[in-house]
Amino acid sequence: VPLPWSGSVAPFGFSPDDAPAEPWLPQPAHWAGRTVAVQQSDETSFLQLYRAALRIRRTEPSLGDGPMRWLDSAPGVLAFARDEHFASVTNLSGDSATLPAHHKVLLASMPLDADGTLPSNSSAWIRLA
Repeated sequence: VPLPWSGSVAPFGFSPDDAPAEPWLPQPAHWAGRTVAVQQSDETSFLQLYRAALRIRRTEPSLGDGPMRWLDSAPGVLAFARDEHFASVTNLSGDSATLPAHHKVLLASMPLDADGTLPSNSSAWIRLA
């Protein structure tokens, strides 16, 4: 699905308003709240999450080429480590998941629960303890 650029009505910046033909991809009205222009000002948007992930990826040596190892995790939780310092945990289960021992959350797709667990249907990159 393409990311709409701007505006409050289709074509959301994909083509000029006076284009001779309709864009070939449908552009539903509800995309108005998902444009880049809207997401840039929302700290909790997917665009901001993605940009933060790209910044971390550029500066985190553990995200370069190299081996990985699977970490023990609960059913429905996918967890792996790169070197001794970085881990990625994705919770695909219906329950919150306990994160491996860590001292910093680098990125999380949703806020952690009050007890520090990872909510269902979310992921986190962590600095291992």
